[in-house]
Amino acid sequence: MATETNQQTTQATDRSFADRLDAWLAEDMSPRRALAVYAVIGLYMTFLLLPVFYMVLVTFTSAEFLYSSQLVPALSDFTLDNYVTVMSTGLFQQYFINSAIVATTTTAITLVVGVLAAYSLSRFEYPGRSGLLFTFLGTQMLPRVLILIPFFLMMFTIGLIDSLLGIIVAHSVLGIPLGTWLLKGYFDDIPKSLDEAAKMDGCSHLDILGRIIVPMSLPGIAVAGFYTFILSWNDYLFVSILSQTAATRTLPFGLQLFQSQNAVAWELLLTAATLTMVPVIVLFALVQRWVVEGLASGGMKGA
Repeated sequence: MATETNQQTTQATDRSFADRLDAWLAEDMSPRRALAVYAVIGLYMTFLLLPVFYMVLVTFTSAEFLYSSQLVPALSDFTLDNYVTVMSTGLFQQYFINSAIVATTTTAITLVVGVLAAYSLSRFEYPGRSGLLFTFLGTQMLPRVLILIPFFLMMFTIGLIDSLLGIIVAHSVLGIPLGTWLLKGYFDDIPKSLDEAAKMDGCSHLDILGRIIVPMSLPGIAVAGFYTFILSWNDYLFVSILSQTAATRTLPFGLQLFQSQNAVAWELLLTAATLTMVPVIVLFALVQRWVVEGLASGGMKGA
């Protein structure tokens, strides 16, 4: 009873905030007010994107420009030598392939397990269901470094150290809890009357999941998949302890290729970092509509 009361209070608060936000957005803004709003947004975006823009710009210039006092490169400073050098490095190619394998596999596992788990938590009542949900959420509140050594010992015991499978397992363990929580929120928004109608037509639970729940939750699945891909693609902490040789290292760890004890090849390091961003940008471009729709509708809801 207390849980239902808390849910009703939270929903009322959310509606109240949403109503106030809608009312504020619906107001006719004066030119001065609109100018102030867009000026703040412009300053924020400039502050956010200017370092990234300059980093990409530097990758197309020579090392001489990078170490000079110039801020704006001349036409003679532009070159593609940095990209040729980085992309022709054999280990960088290997790390790129490893990252693609690990991130893609982790995303697929997380979505399959997350969809099944979220459907169970959304559509069935059983003892420990609420506790399991909050356990999923609680795992995201703990610093990952706390589980680093226990996880290493567990992977060592089962022989998954220095293997792509061990890294995939680690990333899946990190991604499944929040992915399940996100997906459950979207599944809860789908009326259960659709399930009942499908059952009357002879559909099984898997039929309902595949034909009704999943197609109607594609924005939520896109958000969960995008988050999981970024989590796996950018991970350095777990790769640093699970990978022992170059054969299993990924891109975040591989950026160390361009630095040594005595020097850092900044032009090559920035180029490698830029190339590391490309798959994430491409993926976002492909699923942008679903991700934006999913984030706008929101999936973070309680049990």
